[in-house]
Amino acid sequence: MGRGRVQLRGIENIISRQVTFSKRRAGLLKKAREICVLCDAEVALIVFFNKGKLFEFSSYSRLNFTLHLLVSLIVYCMFSYISIFSFLIVFKFRFLLFSFPSFITALFMALH
Repeated sequence: MGRGRVQLRGIENIISRQVTFSKRRAGLLKKAREICVLCDAEVALIVFFNKGKLFEFSSYSRLNFTLHLLVSLIVYCMFSYISIFSFLIVFKFRFLLFSFPSFITALFMALH
C-alpha cells in the first residue's frame, strides 16, 4: 500500500509551510545531486524562501562561485532601482560570456 497523492495547493499555516519546505528542500537537493552523478549533467538550483533566504546547489565549484555572484547582484538589483534586464546585459558580456555562455544565454532568454 503506497502513499496517497498530495494535493498541490498553497499551505496556509506558516509553521506547516516552513516544515514542508525544509523537508522537500532536502529531497530536491538530493535529486539534484543524483542527476549530476547518474547523468553527468551540470545542475544549478536556486531557491528563494522567506524574504530572500537563499538555498542553492551547483554541480561544479566554479559554477557555484558564478551563481553566488549572479544571485547576490540580482538581489541587489531587486532592492535598488536598477533594472534586472540592464544588469544582465552588462553582466552577460563582462563575466559569464567567457565562462558559461550557454548558461547565461538560457537565463537571459528565460527572463525576457
